[in-house]
Amino acid sequence: MRVGIDLGTTHTVVAVAHRGNYPVVSFQTDGGEVHQWYPAIVGARSDELAYGLDAYDKQHAEGWTFLRSFKRLLSQHGPDTPVRIGDRQVPLLELLAGYLTQLRRDLRERSNLEIGPRDTLDSFIAVPANANSNQRFLTAEGFRRAGFNVIGMINEPSAAGIEYAERFANRGLTGRRVFLAVYDLGGGTFDSSVIGMKDQQHEVITDEGISELGGDDFDAILLDLALSRLGNPAEIDELARFELLEECRRQKESLSPNRRRITIDVSRAFKGAGEVIVPVDEFYERCAPLVELTVEALERAMERALEKIGIGWLDVAAVYLTGGSSDLPIVGRLLRERYGRRVRRSPFPYSATAIGLAIAADSGRTHELHEHFTRYFGLWRESDCGRRVVFDTIFAKDTPLLGPSDPPLTRIRTYNPAHNIGHYSFLECSRLSPEGEPDGDITPWGDILFELDPSLYGRSGLSESAVRRMESLSDQLIEERYTCDARGVITVTIANLTAGYERTYTIRASGRASVPPRRRSRLAAPAARPGS
Repeated sequence: MRVGIDLGTTHTVVAVAHRGNYPVVSFQTDGGEVHQWYPAIVGARSDELAYGLDAYDKQHAEGWTFLRSFKRLLSQHGPDTPVRIGDRQVPLLELLAGYLTQLRRDLRERSNLEIGPRDTLDSFIAVPANANSNQRFLTAEGFRRAGFNVIGMINEPSAAGIEYAERFANRGLTGRRVFLAVYDLGGGTFDSSVIGMKDQQHEVITDEGISELGGDDFDAILLDLALSRLGNPAEIDELARFELLEECRRQKESLSPNRRRITIDVSRAFKGAGEVIVPVDEFYERCAPLVELTVEALERAMERALEKIGIGWLDVAAVYLTGGSSDLPIVGRLLRERYGRRVRRSPFPYSATAIGLAIAADSGRTHELHEHFTRYFGLWRESDCGRRVVFDTIFAKDTPLLGPSDPPLTRIRTYNPAHNIGHYSFLECSRLSPEGEPDGDITPWGDILFELDPSLYGRSGLSESAVRRMESLSDQLIEERYTCDARGVITVTIANLTAGYERTYTIRASGRASVPPRRRSRLAAPAARPGS
């Protein structure tokens, strides 16, 4: 059975490829509620953990603590980073795999899918367009550990573009190239993509995104406004805050363009408090600056599309709104003020991505998608005999990614070392400054130490050894070989070709706090000569 799975910040949506149709899977709670989404929630009580529907059904049970929106953690933390839920600490990858394992179990036991005991779940999955290598690795690995057979992974706006093309296949999308601007505002992230489409071929021209902006932020604004009506109480326990945020999310998602007031029940958190009223206009006024940030990101994507292939807004057939948070009335209103009739809201804002993934998973369809790197990846290097530091871009933004059956992208750097130990500090960023330095959304990754001096090979405690300049190593030839697979996961093999040893690393998060690039200069890698 082939499915498309959109792992969301607040909800996960699953669509199935079934005889040329792509229905969304529904799930049933213990209370008999039926939803076309699966809750992204984890609960803990003493030594117990509950995931997904199990956690959802325990939301009002005594003694349980809950965590929502854990998808946001994937962009900044490594697989072993401990995540606190109440008194429990769970490694991030273990938490993700546990959630997805429960999803797979509930697809068999608590959904409207009829899955045979021998059926495998061949799954197409997605990540935010702005996702870094670490998030791509964690997502794919989490699904693999949960028992899904992952047959492909693409960017979320690309999947929405496939869904759009499928619906409008008979309306001018054959025989000529059509450009689409996808505006994807989810629960935790914002993505925009400019996509070129012709027949069954889709090419991602440019991407721009904001890794931590979504419906969660609107919920927090509404909660802040509600608490201000109560005099901003000094202390709120974890469970009360969780329940208030859930109430704010429900009220936000029920908003219609004609609503003037938002009524929020605060009685679960504050006995005797009853309800508070928040004017819709006040809520929208607080949300507007965040929506403007998404518009600015979309404009940057279009500016780069103009630079890259010469297309502008007059060439765009539609600004296609997807993602559950795009359903917030203020979003559509501000976008229509800017782009007029080009704005088209998906009839399935919560499930367009999952439907597009199911279409991509369908073995009977021939959609061809060409993706690109969505961020710059590189590291700091010494230059001018150590007198200055420069950023060496290994994979540039907009570099085309190859298909699943193609060999991985490869970049090579070679050099003669000047130190006994190489200290490699990798990072990804959303853009470069005019001087070529990392700018925008910057994510530093885990440092790598490599023994450039053959006499250190195999020794433990390399991090405790002093880094020293050694002119005697100038006869050694070091090679860095970087590869990027179709998922966007990067590995590097560092080899001393002269002495004949090497090590291979997957680039993942260190779990440490961000450090401004200029302060990392003392950790710069050796100068290198670019290869192929």
